Amino acid sequence: MSLIRELLGLDVASCLQRAQKYEKIGKLRMARLELENALEMTGLRDEAQRKQINVLLDRIAMSDQEDTEAQAEEALRNGDHQKARYYLNVALSRLEEGSSEFDRIKSKLDFIPEGIEEAEIEDELEAILRADVGVSFLDRQRALEFWKSGFPPYREEYYFNKALTSDVVQVQAEQASKNPDDADGHFNFGVTLAQLGLIKKALEQIRLFVSLRPEDRDGHYFLANLLADQGYDEEAIREFEKTITLDPGFAEAYFYLAEHYRQLKDFERAERLYQHIIEREKGSELAEESQAKLEAIREGIQRPKN
Repeated sequence: MSLIRELLGLDVASCLQRAQKYEKIGKLRMARLELENALEMTGLRDEAQRKQINVLLDRIAMSDQEDTEAQAEEALRNGDHQKARYYLNVALSRLEEGSSEFDRIKSKLDFIPEGIEEAEIEDELEAILRADVGVSFLDRQRALEFWKSGFPPYREEYYFNKALTSDVVQVQAEQASKNPDDADGHFNFGVTLAQLGLIKKALEQIRLFVSLRPEDRDGHYFLANLLADQGYDEEAIREFEKTITLDPGFAEAYFYLAEHYRQLKDFERAERLYQHIIEREKGSELAEESQAKLEAIREGIQRPKN
């Protein structure tokens, strides 16, 4: 953990400073993550600072809830029912079931019609989705590479239909459903769902996998990439950090964590991670790519604004 803290600048003062920065730019969940890190590092005897951090966390939580509902409303105005359902479900998950606020948001959620395309996909995949675990289309490393490239191959109609009608898929899904404690089955089924573009259901399976295999590096890494791709910033970072903790020499995890911080415009942390790769992986393609990314960041920071 000391390596990660050193690379990411995990000390109380820095975390509080970054939390303030993230709050200002509207990245409220990242602000919450920084505050949680600060709280974790604050000594139990330092009651004053712990109280201060908890007050900030409460404020962020309230703002985040308001922001989440606002994003749901915006999605509804734009006719994006799937995104609206996502944000309302996020808001709902933070409330006590049966409370007036819970019932208010639940009623909004119940009035959103299900998208025709999504409903058709669900119907076609019904036999597979009923299974708790299942199929194996790709080996792990190939699956990771597909997701790192941001291209789920089965999104093409030909491959999508081929996947849905595959006897192998149906048979393996049926067999695997009888073994809910089969960690590999959850992973393989999650990979297949991800390839089909059903990310929410893929996340469910990969989360089950890491709960059964908490020490599996690749499981946390794949989950981190899926989460990052879907914009679950704080959870993605947690999973990247778990991956690095399990394997401090896993250069790709450092690189994609750096990429995630770069997307968040946290250039200081991204630079540290790229520099770490350059020093540790001298002469490799990943080191060369990290050098190019590092130079691009520095050029962008130094270039005067018009």
